[in-house]
Amino acid sequence: MFSPKIAILATVGMCIVLGAVLLSIQGAGAGATPAIAAPLGSSGPAVPQSNTKASTSAAAQTIGSATLSLSSVAKASSIDDADNVRWSLMRTTGDTGGVYSSKSGVDWVALRQVTRSGSFSLAAGSTWSFNATFQEGVGYKQASGVLAGGQCALATVIRGAAIRAGLPNKAKPHRYAIPGFALADSVNIWWGRDDLTVQNPGAQALTIAWELTPQAVTVKILQ
Repeated sequence: MFSPKIAILATVGMCIVLGAVLLSIQGAGAGATPAIAAPLGSSGPAVPQSNTKASTSAAAQTIGSATLSLSSVAKASSIDDADNVRWSLMRTTGDTGGVYSSKSGVDWVALRQVTRSGSFSLAAGSTWSFNATFQEGVGYKQASGVLAGGQCALATVIRGAAIRAGLPNKAKPHRYAIPGFALADSVNIWWGRDDLTVQNPGAQALTIAWELTPQAVTVKILQ
């Protein structure tokens, strides 16, 4: 039989051993990164909060911008000119559902409420042509005495953005100033004759981005 003294010593020894084990476990985990719970419903390992954003390239920078007031175009010329500006942009998106049908044409009332955006690429060393982008096509109506009148206003806002971006451009001036733009910056468009061209002389591709709202058209040159 063990004496009471031996039993006490044995118990004390076991406590010392257990304490040492616990201390070693805590020390091993002291420098570890604490676990972060994965979001509810996610599968896969949890990641630190600083890494939850996907890495993306730097946001495109605006190097030139101009805005055309459609109400001012309607007041200076006619609402038909403003409508043709809207339709010119809308039809380039390839998504005209809700505002156009082959039987009834363009629903101009619905088009005036549309908000839409799009863009045209301007590769390094290339030249963009207004006429090549917008010339002809269905849906246009007579405005200011010509079919698809309003193209001059649309070309002018695009040229305005190009001028502010410092891009070389070529155009014949309009016979009167487009609302919001100087006469020297205005553009006369006549399909097959008078065009607007914008050059990208740099080594980096650019984008001509546009946004249409019921009130205005804004064009930005992005790099």
